[in-house]
Amino acid sequence: MRPTTDKLRSAVFSIISDMQCYPEILDAFAGTGALGIEAYSRGALHIDFIDKDISSLKINTALMEKGSYNIYKGDYLKICSTLNKQYDLIIFDPPYNIYKTNEILAAVSSSNLLKKDGIILYEEFYKTEFINHDKFKIIDERRYGDTIIRFLHYNKE
Repeated sequence: MRPTTDKLRSAVFSIISDMQCYPEILDAFAGTGALGIEAYSRGALHIDFIDKDISSLKINTALMEKGSYNIYKGDYLKICSTLNKQYDLIIFDPPYNIYKTNEILAAVSSSNLLKKDGIILYEEFYKTEFINHDKFKIIDERRYGDTIIRFLHYNKE
């Protein structure tokens, strides 16, 4: 597990400054749940967490005051097709060098997980090859040490 640092979390949510615009959030590859919990602390109304190992996630979400959330144990690519809902913000922080970005984004598209004006936050190792999906456009990209954060939305062209 490679938790997102406090400094990086703060930078990311400074970019996405008004979480009221993103009330429904999916935190895929959630790990400790740090990014989703940060979103909740900034005003998100509901978070769905997905991870294969939910032990840390269960401990951390138990500390949330009256949080509205669900925890799904398993592989994102298998679970996403069963969710049957849409999100304002989808957070991806997959394990480095295991998943291909285009496969993850294709699952968003085929499962119709992102609302029309929704945003995808994609965190990964800066040297990882980013293969975009034709349905999405990168709207911002920031590098923090060995980590790169990309923000995407539906390609409106």
